[in-house]
Amino acid sequence: MKKIYFIALFCYSLTILAQKNTSDSLIYTTTDVWPTYPQGYQTLYSFICSNINVPVSEIPTEKNKNTVFIKFIVEKDGSMSNYEIMKGINKTCDTEAIRVMKLMSNWNPGGTNKFNKFQPLRTYMFIPIKFFKSFSTCEASYNQIFTKK
Repeated sequence: MKKIYFIALFCYSLTILAQKNTSDSLIYTTTDVWPTYPQGYQTLYSFICSNINVPVSEIPTEKNKNTVFIKFIVEKDGSMSNYEIMKGINKTCDTEAIRVMKLMSNWNPGGTNKFNKFQPLRTYMFIPIKFFKSFSTCEASYNQIFTKK
């Protein structure tokens, strides 16, 4: 039993060492510190509401079908790259969601705190972007999320 435990621990250590040597190309799905939008998520969603511009006829009327889910990478410098639609609505809304994402300012990068020193890491993020018929409906919907107690 001790041999199995030792072998497992040894393999795990090799994995960590291998990751350390190639950290520039790795993209993490979990980190000690998550990437954040500099002014906070409420400002992020206000930015999204202000910049979405889609013909009303392209927005689905069903409430549960008006969201585009985007996966992207927050780079070590906070810039964003590799936008990918994980679940879309239609070509118009999907394209608009990515266009708005590209307008955003850089994020605060995610990373790890090793020995009390922050080390930024490339990190995957997912974000839902909802489409509404009007700016006020969009703002009200997102404000509801941030004011729940």
